[in-house]
Amino acid sequence: MRLLGLLAVSGLTLAAAHGAMAGERAAASVACSATETSLVYSCMITVEGKKTGQAVEAEALTVKADMPAMPMAHNVPPTQALAVEGKPGMYSATLELEMFGEWALAIDVDGVLAGTDQRVRDKVVVKQIFGKSHSMDMEHGSHQDDAGDQDAGSHSSHQGHGSASE
Repeated sequence: MRLLGLLAVSGLTLAAAHGAMAGERAAASVACSATETSLVYSCMITVEGKKTGQAVEAEALTVKADMPAMPMAHNVPPTQALAVEGKPGMYSATLELEMFGEWALAIDVDGVLAGTDQRVRDKVVVKQIFGKSHSMDMEHGSHQDDAGDQDAGSHSSHQGHGSASE
């Protein structure tokens, strides 16, 4: 009985320590627009703390594109996103895709909450549909233009794949 009580107290201590170490998760939104080159998109990525809404100042922000319908079928190399000067939490990246359709953008975040030393290490997955027309802001979804081509739109969805601090 005494051993059971000791194990329960130890378990609570470990759970509390894990919760304190887990820290902030990342949330991201992405808006991409077509460039003059076919299948090349200029993307603006905003990253903030999921709980606090504070901007995340990333030391490294990498974007990897994959098609959910054809996993690992396309060889799109990861691209490094660059911080937008004067806009904390905003990053720009250029994506060179292999075909139109729905793509999952896996954003690897490694940085700190703006103005703090609180680490944020996470992976955020945002889905977006890329078409023959211009991209549009992720929050509006996809739509058809007058010519019937599907615009790039998105289904903004955060699917955290675990924080590096977990």
